[in-house]
Amino acid sequence: MRAATAFFGALLLVAALGIGWWSPVERTEPIAVSSIPSTPPAESAAPGPQPPASPGIEPVREEPVEVAAPETDADIFTTTANVRLRSGPSSNFGIVWTAPAGTRVRSLQVDGNWHFVTTAEYEGWIYNRYLQPAGG
Repeated sequence: MRAATAFFGALLLVAALGIGWWSPVERTEPIAVSSIPSTPPAESAAPGPQPPASPGIEPVREEPVEVAAPETDADIFTTTANVRLRSGPSSNFGIVWTAPAGTRVRSLQVDGNWHFVTTAEYEGWIYNRYLQPAGG
């Protein structure tokens, strides 16, 4: 049994040496991982237009950013009763929150008779019957 264990241990050592997992000699030179340099070469200061770094790749162009329309009085409503904010524009959708009467909301979107509104903490859909303009 001891002979089999010694043979198996020697076999593992030979295999580890053969495939490079273990080396009894410490390496002094670093192992080359890749031929690609980790930093790009310094660009020349040659005048004139420079060709793109990689053919077929276009530089990113900045797109204009859309700015939200300013809040107007037409967007602000108050609730006329305790009303449920729903997760969609129908009474079949789940209730997000019940807004007390007199809650100020901002309408962001209208879908038929339903307004998508936001409050300081919640957003959801309210049927238009329960909203009145904030100024009126």
